[in-house]
Amino acid sequence: MILVISEANDITTNEVIEWLNHFNADYVRSNFTSYTKLNYIQLSNDSCHVALLDIEDIAIKKIWNRRGGLRLLPTSLRGKKNLYPYLKKEENSLLKSLEDILNKKVDYVGSYHMEVENYKLDYLLLAKEVGLNIPETLITTSKKEVFQFFEKHKSIITKDIRYPIKVNLTDITIFSSGTFVVNYDMIKSMEEDFAPTLVQKKIEKKYEIRIFFFKERLFPMAILSQNDQKTAVDYRNYNREKPNRNIPVLLPKKIEKKVKDFINLSTLSTGSLDLIVSQSNDYIFLEVNPQGQLDWVSKNCNYYIEKEIAEYLIA
Repeated sequence: MILVISEANDITTNEVIEWLNHFNADYVRSNFTSYTKLNYIQLSNDSCHVALLDIEDIAIKKIWNRRGGLRLLPTSLRGKKNLYPYLKKEENSLLKSLEDILNKKVDYVGSYHMEVENYKLDYLLLAKEVGLNIPETLITTSKKEVFQFFEKHKSIITKDIRYPIKVNLTDITIFSSGTFVVNYDMIKSMEEDFAPTLVQKKIEKKYEIRIFFFKERLFPMAILSQNDQKTAVDYRNYNREKPNRNIPVLLPKKIEKKVKDFINLSTLSTGSLDLIVSQSNDYIFLEVNPQGQLDWVSKNCNYYIEKEIAEYLIA
């Protein structure tokens, strides 16, 4: 039995499911937007057993957590506004423990736990540890420090430390633009002290690389973002009318090894990793997303990743 955890309209999951159907695989899909019945978690001095959706852990061969965590709270509880926030915290704590338990019992790919606790600083330090280059980075609450950093590097950028900003102004919701350049006037207008802010040296790049990885397999794609002023700083400032060209790319063997070392040390089993290639041909680590989009990588590069995932799950 294969357990797939995702959301109902996730394109990647739907395509993997089509392959599982093609291979006549025995699977159950649970979408995090729907209620999943937790039959039990039973602990004793001698054993630990789990049953979800009337399926005992001994019957589960592999779990693929594509997106999100299970929803263990019945729908009827959502209307209890005073109690629901507390119950969600309890559920969240239980989900992390449940994932840890199942991880030791079955082949568990993906992680709700790692997605929720995806911290840029931790991964930058880990990348540095395996020998990958990282951008010079400053996190500070001091205007003076930002000025000194700016004077040193002349060109700097900023991005969120963990969560992209979402601000609701009456009926208009504004999302973070991801990464943007910080100039002198911006710094001058800042207060002397402010919330912790991350800035990095701006690196002039030739192109960006998105690497989707699944277990030991790497699927790298070059994003030619420098050909468009709108996406030159960050390809996520998408140009919908004239999208960037995305092509398969081969990583140098030494970079491939460092990337795999990073993945092994991070204990991530799947995700998307972002690099840039500088004008001097240095490969520089930016960040990693423990779940990550793969549909566009698969289709732009003809990797057929969805088929490979299905084949892994049934093996």
